[in-house]
Amino acid sequence: MKILVAGGGTGGHIYPAVAVIESLAALSDSVEVVFVGTGRGLETGIVPSLGYRMYKIVARPLPRRKGPGFIIPALLAGIGIIQSSFLLVKERPDVVIGTGGYASGPCVLAASLAGTPTLYIEPNRVPGRTTMLLSRFVDEVALGFQECVRFFNKGTNLRVTGVPVRPALMEIDKAAGTARFELDPGRKTVFVFGGSRGASSINKAIVDAVLALGERDDVQFIVQTGAADYEYVSKLLEGVPIPCSVFPYIEDIGYAYAASDLVVSRAGAVTLAELTARGLPAVLVPYPYATGRHQDSNAMALAEKEAAIVIADKDLSGERLAETIAGIVSDPGRMAGMAANSRAMGKPEAAGVIATRLVELARKQGRMSKLGTVLSDLCSVR
Repeated sequence: MKILVAGGGTGGHIYPAVAVIESLAALSDSVEVVFVGTGRGLETGIVPSLGYRMYKIVARPLPRRKGPGFIIPALLAGIGIIQSSFLLVKERPDVVIGTGGYASGPCVLAASLAGTPTLYIEPNRVPGRTTMLLSRFVDEVALGFQECVRFFNKGTNLRVTGVPVRPALMEIDKAAGTARFELDPGRKTVFVFGGSRGASSINKAIVDAVLALGERDDVQFIVQTGAADYEYVSKLLEGVPIPCSVFPYIEDIGYAYAASDLVVSRAGAVTLAELTARGLPAVLVPYPYATGRHQDSNAMALAEKEAAIVIADKDLSGERLAETIAGIVSDPGRMAGMAANSRAMGKPEAAGVIATRLVELARKQGRMSKLGTVLSDLCSVR
């Protein structure tokens, strides 16, 4: 079974597909995976490190309003569709997965027009523009949130699956996580991170928060800063009374989740899926410049269920963050309640559900439409 994954830009557009692929191993004896991205995002590093092949196509985000700035991205999208069409003929995938963002648009659209089964993953509570456009063409849209359904036209083939989470993240226990980071098992562990590239506002706030917490003996921190702020944060936290392990990037993030009692993070859909799958309470600081402010909506889904506390980026300060962390860590009943609420929202089975559906789609008869057959014949002429 050959899977072609279209998407990229951030880890949130890569790791859901990886989670599904890992789940496919239990359903199919042989799974071949090919990624398609733009080469402008994190996929250029993440995908090869995972051992997958990757093709690059051209694509740019389309402006929200039509005008002179719309011309070049539209032309590039057209080129990307042509490039994707030839890739589909070359690779002959059984099914194509779109994982979000402009990087996935040309390839998923080309696959749909060619008659190749397509499934699109929309992890956010509010769908993006690419999702809304492609929903008219793909065989199925897998949604991360039930609330997302209302945005789609009646008749769109939707399935609320939750956001796929890598099975490996669920297999690590707290003892292994604590040992991995050489933590004190008698203290509560707070894991702080701002996504794959870090978040300067969160990094600054956590430095000030740790200093404000003084010499508390009941808490310790794991901090992922991103490459840009690593030296700054590690230098300021060096030698503080509260134990702090600082890293530019944590490859095996499952160990950090396993070790944690509380998480401070942005509110990307994949991050929230991982937190709820593990049943972790959180302090969420939504990225204020996310398209359509979708992280605000994602965060509110957890806040409404009392699984998280939300602090707007503009309101974030070291003092505010220190007070919030102390209020949760000092109240075991509150922390346990938030953890239970988080766990109740989790959908750790999402990757398996989508993997099963991919197998069903791949078994469809007549995968190539007349357009796909013509393209194949043309490419085979010598």
